[in-house]
Amino acid sequence: MVIRRLSPEVVNQIAAGEVIERPYSIVKELIENSLDAGGRRLRVEILKGGAELVRIGDDGEGFAPEDLLLAFASHATSKLSLLADLDHIASLGFRGEALASIGSVARCSIKSRQPGSGEGHEIRCEGGVVSEVMPCGCPPGTQIEVRELFFNTPARRRFLKSSGAEKAKIQELLYELSLARLDVDFTFLADGVEVLRLGAGQSLAERFAQCFGRDLAKGLLPVAKSFGDLHIAGLIGEPDLARRDGRQELLYVNGRQASERSAVMSIRQAYREFLMGGRFPIYALQIVLPPSEVDVNVHPRKKEVRFLDSRRVAGSLYETVRSGLQTSGAMSAPLGVQITDDMPRARSGFPALPPSLFATPLADSAPPPVLVRELSAPSFGEGARPFATSVNAKASVLPARPNPFRSTGSRFLQVHDLYVLLQVDDGLLIVDQHALHERVIYERLCREHQARKVTVQHLLLPAVVLLSPAEKAWVLDVKESLASAGMLVDDFGEGSVAVHAVPAVFKNAAPQKLLRALLPMDGESDAALRLEEQVVERFHSMSCRSAVMSGDRLNDEEMAALLTEAATLLHPHNCPHGRPTVLTFTSAELERYFRRRC
Repeated sequence: MVIRRLSPEVVNQIAAGEVIERPYSIVKELIENSLDAGGRRLRVEILKGGAELVRIGDDGEGFAPEDLLLAFASHATSKLSLLADLDHIASLGFRGEALASIGSVARCSIKSRQPGSGEGHEIRCEGGVVSEVMPCGCPPGTQIEVRELFFNTPARRRFLKSSGAEKAKIQELLYELSLARLDVDFTFLADGVEVLRLGAGQSLAERFAQCFGRDLAKGLLPVAKSFGDLHIAGLIGEPDLARRDGRQELLYVNGRQASERSAVMSIRQAYREFLMGGRFPIYALQIVLPPSEVDVNVHPRKKEVRFLDSRRVAGSLYETVRSGLQTSGAMSAPLGVQITDDMPRARSGFPALPPSLFATPLADSAPPPVLVRELSAPSFGEGARPFATSVNAKASVLPARPNPFRSTGSRFLQVHDLYVLLQVDDGLLIVDQHALHERVIYERLCREHQARKVTVQHLLLPAVVLLSPAEKAWVLDVKESLASAGMLVDDFGEGSVAVHAVPAVFKNAAPQKLLRALLPMDGESDAALRLEEQVVERFHSMSCRSAVMSGDRLNDEEMAALLTEAATLLHPHNCPHGRPTVLTFTSAELERYFRRRC
């Protein structure tokens, strides 16, 4: 085996694989360079999602002619020179890898002119081969063109996503980067059409509203706190705005978008008592602290940082978010119910399990009941996957508990516009009307979907839904599959789609919420291929949003209709989230409670 030193071209190709994955990566690296150069007006242009052209221009300080000679050199940078400089990095870029990596996999040119200079200069790089520096005419600042990305590595070019997906990813990148630099004007053009213009001087709330929608921005709360030389400021979303993924958890450290595990977890902890499992808050928070107290040299793409005192930062974030929620009135004193040992225990639909699942049962003890999994209409938690079931399912499975609603009479009473008291043949039922209605809707949806007999309710006026670029691209890609699930959607211009029809069972629900319930979660790259599975998995959250709520008073006809359908349920004892729908007190238990029986 012979060891050889790799050529600079091969080294740059390997480095490019770590830094440059797609056009999005190029735009991110070049925008960071423009901001470091003092640019206050940035213009981003792409063709065919950036695969054919990425052009970025700024009005920054520009390159001197002698510096252009090193622009495409590996590990050449103006942002640090000594090892000690790594301890207090204040710039967005510092590795000196970006331009060298880009130049090794594309055809690039840089035109630059320093303010006050009479002429500009240009340098080119194609597949790692650098030209001489030549004079040229250009405005003050720098313009970088990147053409034919991966022209010399066609295998990597085949892995690029569609033009629409790449455009959406770049647009979202501009949204996220712009929130940290309100003093900068951003313009974005795709295939010759201006897609985005963010003017300098906007407030954070104004820019957030322009990027992510004014409806979402209405629920944002401003926060700001200082802890010595540590300052935290930004916007946090009200708990009701929480999403199924963390894509709008935006954390910035000294102007750099980055994450740190303990910091993110502290923010989520501040929201903990207000959010259901699997829900993530929305926020845009900037942390400002001395550069010497943060290490940005952690990740090749600079996505993560480390804090010298992570506990201090995490505690400060928790206090900032918590006080913001308190000020908004989101927090209130919790209410509780105390159950004493001498009270009879109501039964729910869940099986009674032994004290230890691993204990050896006594010889004369009866086997514990077995929870029968539903197969025709599975009920999964958000983001969960079904557990594996035994192949020999018919071996010794005990029957599920009988449907208690089949033995109810015609007498019922609604209490606190939430609970329903029902007389049954042998006792009393206490029903949670929301949980029961949720289960009714869920099973109805599953039956219709499996039978492909979804009844569609056309809307009198289309419901316009504001989406991020990536969300819109996904919705339009799976438009036909959504139609088969009963939801008819169409393009409605930049940043929005129109919902023309919904499944009839959701006719009273907001179409915007129904569509959002079907959007893929962060990281689901094959979401379009798994829409059928997603539709069923998301039915439970859609059912929750459209079911009767606490405080909804039902008349006798509505109550009777709900109970009639409840008698047909396969799994009536719990809602799709797993909460019980009904508690049962037998006559014997009631008699013991009132001391009619010892």
